[in-house]
Amino acid sequence: MFPDIFHWFVHDARLWVTATAQAHPLWCFPIAFAIAFSESFVGVSFIVPGTILLVTLGGVIGASHISLIPALTGAIIGSVLGDWISWWIGFHYHHKIVHFWLFRRFEDQIEKALHLFHKWGTWAIFIGRFMGPLRATVPLVAGMSELEFRPFMIANTASAVLWAYVLLAPVGAVLRHFFP
Repeated sequence: MFPDIFHWFVHDARLWVTATAQAHPLWCFPIAFAIAFSESFVGVSFIVPGTILLVTLGGVIGASHISLIPALTGAIIGSVLGDWISWWIGFHYHHKIVHFWLFRRFEDQIEKALHLFHKWGTWAIFIGRFMGPLRATVPLVAGMSELEFRPFMIANTASAVLWAYVLLAPVGAVLRHFFP
């Protein structure tokens, strides 16, 4: 039953992103912002298929010859903000997080993110950005581990720029190349 609901949600969300971006190109910024934020914010990232939706948006941008800049900017700001809030939650609540009912369901992901963070340090934020299940939990764990704000934000912002570009630009570039 759950896979059917997820499939339906992904399908409908993709249709909505496609139709809305085509009808209202100026909405690419808020669409990309909302998708990237929900993909990067701990807890919500397990519900929203952000990667699929951002790739879909990149395809619409490429096929419709819409500027990539608003969507790219929205995705970068949304992902940086989502990770920053996740980091803040971890920094503020430390290891008490695993006792909150919301986070008990994600203990495995938090443990994996802790292992990754302790092994790679600040680089784990960059690595975690590209690993779906750990994308939102690595910033949480960085906060739990009391990583200082500045190194966190440098890794957070740099990885967000690359991540947003990788998800949005390639599909659009291919479509523009084959369908000028």
